[in-house]
Amino acid sequence: MVTDVSDKPHDRILRAAVRLYSHEGIQAVGVTRIIAEADVAPTTLYRQFRSKDQLVAAAVQRWSADWLGWLRDQMDRGGDEPRARLEGLWGALAEWFATERFRGSFVANAAAELRGRPDHPAHDAIAEHRAAIRELLEDLAGLGGADDPAVLAGQLLVLVDGAIAIATVERRPEAAARASRLATALLTYGVGAGATPAPGAAFCRGRANGVAGATIAARTAALTAPRRRP
Repeated sequence: MVTDVSDKPHDRILRAAVRLYSHEGIQAVGVTRIIAEADVAPTTLYRQFRSKDQLVAAAVQRWSADWLGWLRDQMDRGGDEPRARLEGLWGALAEWFATERFRGSFVANAAAELRGRPDHPAHDAIAEHRAAIRELLEDLAGLGGADDPAVLAGQLLVLVDGAIAIATVERRPEAAARASRLATALLTYGVGAGATPAPGAAFCRGRANGVAGATIAARTAALTAPRRRP
């Protein structure tokens, strides 16, 4: 048990739930395990959260808030310069991927575990997380001068999701660096519906020619190339 009895029971329960669910899985962790970890009585847990489903939803929401807050802080170190903010994003992900207890995105893992339960209350927290990260990327795309920030944000989100998935499966933190190079190309050439190609770059609506096309194609291949498991 790694709790501080000076904390409020609600906080101890939620912190224990986030740690155990995110590291071991929702189905693998029973309520009795949370109760023991948080050092509370069963009646206290159910008075605070009513059910395991409500506790899971609260845990997803807390993890999301903490993760997004951390990611924003890392990006804010780059000030208002879009390239610096983009580098901050990928640097933060690389640092996260390299941690010993990295288990992927708890939000994505929860969505997969709860796919067969569309009425589970955690789905609201999952949708809010997805909307928040898309908004974060859309702000970055707008700062970078994209003609259609929403489209570019969607493309950047695919790279973020892909890098997290690759790092989770292959346990290789360099997935962030591979995705970062492609993300920089997207931001540089303004990929997206209605985007205006940069001078000298033959690139429009996802199709590229010449050096720019070869560069992005190579980076896409590097991002998705199969690698041996450790």
